[in-house]
Amino acid sequence: MKRSIALFLAFLFAFAACKKKSSTSNIPSISLISMTPDSIKQGSGEDTVYIKFNLADGDADLGNRDATSTEYDIYIKDARNDTFQGYFFPEIASAIEDPSKGLTGTCVFKILGALIYSRQDSAHILHGDTTHFQLYIKDRAGNNSDTITTGNLRILP
Repeated sequence: MKRSIALFLAFLFAFAACKKKSSTSNIPSISLISMTPDSIKQGSGEDTVYIKFNLADGDADLGNRDATSTEYDIYIKDARNDTFQGYFFPEIASAIEDPSKGLTGTCVFKILGALIYSRQDSAHILHGDTTHFQLYIKDRAGNNSDTITTGNLRILP
């Protein structure tokens, strides 16, 4: 009987020590939640655009740790331009980076209205402009997430 109990306890401890590997892919993924507001006054110091999205990374290697690097974490493109612009995530505490559990969360990317202007032709200067944004994230292993596209942003004159 003691032997059976000891064997059962050994099995129980061995089972309890196992950790389930995250089922999330090691390639980061993102999904758009919202972009607000849907219109701003061009160049306004009072307006701010917020792009909110969910993110997940199975091995939790998000966030570049070298602020002098040209490898960024978030890449965003105004649809009126051809190039993605890179930005860093805020520092992610190493205590929550656990490759066995992965990393999930919500990110809010902020664009100051003071930085958004209409195209400089007469029609857009007089009547305003419209754009949308494309965004993706990149982990430290160099894996790019899928790209999300926001709804339209109306830029008022």
